[in-house]
Amino acid sequence: MFTQLSEIIRRHLGWCPNAGTIHTAPPVIPTPPVAVTPVQPGSGAGGSGRLDRSFILATGSIRILLGNRWLLWFSFLTGLVLLFSFATTYAIQILSGVSPLAQTGLIPTADTPLLIEGSPEWLTLTFVFQLTAMSGTAFLFAALVICVTRLFTGQMTTLREGLSHAGRSAVPITVWSVVMAAAGTAQSAIMALYPENLLLTLIVLLVVCLIGFLTTFVIPLIVLEGRDLVHAVVGSFTLFRRTWAEILLCVFIFWLFAFIIGVLSLIPAVAIGFPSGNVALLGITMGLYMLVLMVLTMVGTTLMGIILVGLYHYAGTGRLPEMFKGKTVEVAPV
Repeated sequence: MFTQLSEIIRRHLGWCPNAGTIHTAPPVIPTPPVAVTPVQPGSGAGGSGRLDRSFILATGSIRILLGNRWLLWFSFLTGLVLLFSFATTYAIQILSGVSPLAQTGLIPTADTPLLIEGSPEWLTLTFVFQLTAMSGTAFLFAALVICVTRLFTGQMTTLREGLSHAGRSAVPITVWSVVMAAAGTAQSAIMALYPENLLLTLIVLLVVCLIGFLTTFVIPLIVLEGRDLVHAVVGSFTLFRRTWAEILLCVFIFWLFAFIIGVLSLIPAVAIGFPSGNVALLGITMGLYMLVLMVLTMVGTTLMGIILVGLYHYAGTGRLPEMFKGKTVEVAPV
């Protein structure tokens, strides 16, 4: 087993960054829907095949992103959405008088909470903020799906065109955002009202994570096949059943890389910030550490988006797009 794993790592992590460029055609051709059909038997769905495919997806997504750096705009915009979500969540905590930093004196808080957790006002504000963040995330993911799909066929595209194409599916994407925001609000309410019930909190988190994984392919099915929300959810269950191992393995690979980088980025704080006893210096080093984590999260979301598009096409054709293997995409004259 270890011999096989080392061979896979050598074959797929030993890629050369100068292997070649992707040739694209100037005109933008509308992307036809990809019919999702069951993967044929013998297509490498076993344990070794899935491990091999996961390394191709993980390393290939990095190669694709490095070869198309403009896709980092999706990372940047996703980061803005994450900052909005963090800021609004923390603002609600401050207004509710339950801020984790309330006792430190760093953040001013009112003597009397302006919001009561679980109240109609609290629920409404939480839902509005979550809906805003979910809508931004969903439309950015939809645009990324469209842009990456066009890259797989050698078509040149832009962020604006991806967002414009995603706007054609605005109704189902918005409805899906409302559903997810409602689920997120319910999760926040349960965790806020029963903070000491660790078992209930764990169950809620597991249910939310399971729903998130099972509905991974809802957006691709909406924007690439024009499915309505109900059929997109059902189709996502089917696609996840076929690709769950690759998704989890890729998440683990990226988590491992992020963990290593995160630990290394802590060195300045441990070696300089804490021993110095200087609050300002410690704040700077910890701020840099948080910045590194934020960048890793932003880039990681784009990489996982590329991987999910690759798995969507794999489910429909039985093979991964050639770009994941570092091969040049040939484009027929138009």
